[in-house]
Amino acid sequence: MPIEFSLELSAENSVLFPLFTGYVSRGLLLHMLRQVDPSVSALLHEPDKIKPYSVTPIRFRSKGRVGDKYILDETKPCNVRFRFLNDELATVLLKYLCEGGNPLIYDVKFRIDSVRVRSESYNDILGVSRKPTALINLRFITPTYLAALGTDYHYMFPDPVKVFMNLMRLWNSFSDDRKFGSEEQREYMDWLSKNIGVSKYRLETTIAYMREKKATGFTGWIEYELRADDEWNNITQALAKFAEYSNIGGNRTGGFGVTRAKIEV
Repeated sequence: MPIEFSLELSAENSVLFPLFTGYVSRGLLLHMLRQVDPSVSALLHEPDKIKPYSVTPIRFRSKGRVGDKYILDETKPCNVRFRFLNDELATVLLKYLCEGGNPLIYDVKFRIDSVRVRSESYNDILGVSRKPTALINLRFITPTYLAALGTDYHYMFPDPVKVFMNLMRLWNSFSDDRKFGSEEQREYMDWLSKNIGVSKYRLETTIAYMREKKATGFTGWIEYELRADDEWNNITQALAKFAEYSNIGGNRTGGFGVTRAKIEV
């Protein structure tokens, strides 16, 4: 089932953080998992495999700046969230937390002050008794980009077909409850093309730097209007809520595509 761990951390000493810390969050998570089971961390480094987790960038208070880095204020807690799309990795992280590990970031020791856990089964997210909605609002909190077939360029607009088909593929990869067959996926794509549109949006592109690499994505919000009050309406709502665990688009394990959903009923 999808599970989210929200951690509040305190640093023993100050440390320099980049402005975008998504890849730092990923490194922290892999460090924690490796302490419990080194083979799990190695498995998650395998290329061309859909990964069953996502992270948020570390949120921290800065007390100054050195070049392009920000000085962490060690007197204030920082926060990070790790999300898992199945139970296996969540169990490994839970073991690390129960054993009282002290994580390292850039060789600085951090203390885990608190942990909050949120979880829902795939059937819970699906919510078969949910009322139909006419509007779904997605807020893209961190840079988000979508794949564009046949090119190395990224797609810089949250087209509803691309967004929700991306989410359905992720759902299918890890759901232990309801899955969607190939015929259903074709039917859903056709439904999206005919029954959902963009009513308004406010988006901008931004660049996130990851050491020597950089990537451009869009942030902001978009509102989708749904016409049909049928099963696919309910499934679209479920996928929007699922995005809060999975993130959307490329590099979602590195803090890209962090999304919040607001559904009007």
